[in-house]
Amino acid sequence: MLACGALPAAEPEHPDFSGIWTAHSETGQGRFSGFGGPRADLPLTDDGRHRIEEYNKLLGPERANPGAYCVDYGVPTMMEMPGFYPLEFIQKSDQLTIIYEVENETRRIYIGDRQLPPESRVPSRDGYSAGHWEGDVLVVKTTDLLDGADQGAHPHSDQATIDERFSLGQDQNGTKIITYEAAITDPVYYTAPVRIQQKYEPLANGFIIPYRCPDEFWYELLDMRSKQLQEGKPADARMSDVYKAREAKE
Repeated sequence: MLACGALPAAEPEHPDFSGIWTAHSETGQGRFSGFGGPRADLPLTDDGRHRIEEYNKLLGPERANPGAYCVDYGVPTMMEMPGFYPLEFIQKSDQLTIIYEVENETRRIYIGDRQLPPESRVPSRDGYSAGHWEGDVLVVKTTDLLDGADQGAHPHSDQATIDERFSLGQDQNGTKIITYEAAITDPVYYTAPVRIQQKYEPLANGFIIPYRCPDEFWYELLDMRSKQLQEGKPADARMSDVYKAREAKE
């Protein structure tokens, strides 16, 4: 019973996504993370097809993986393919912060009227994310993205926008889950939106562990292979060549 004059605790106005999460086992993506090959069903424009073909030439004989060289995954890859690495959601009334253990990559979704003016936004792999509530669903539009050609599953240009939806529910076993849905709209690479869905479940007693290594080696490798292609040579430079070039400068 409530004490005389006491009021019952108010129900939260919106779902709270706070906590440590990992890929939901039923999605079948728990074992995957990072930069896979391009999806077979992508509605590519000629520019999109050319961009993928161009990037594939830079991958070299070992099919180099940017994730292995510490490159931030960016949006939407960090949301879609977390693998065994956890995500932490920290929610406030005007901001949802999402921290991915890999690279300690952090994205911020600004909710409501607290938004950075468009002229002050800096393009990045994660872009700029503005959110609002539609009932119990957090609806987010992500803009100001860099060209994400090395996000192999579904690259996007710097003209892309990503419409995202976060909702809280339960699976058939009663486990709490976050359902994440996204649609990439890109007039440069795609003729129709590319749709994504992922689900997350709580990671019991989970922690985010520090994870950091330099990513500039990856970009130096791509630059080296680009120069080889421009000179009419095979793009077969290896990371060992990057190390040697750095040593020669010292």
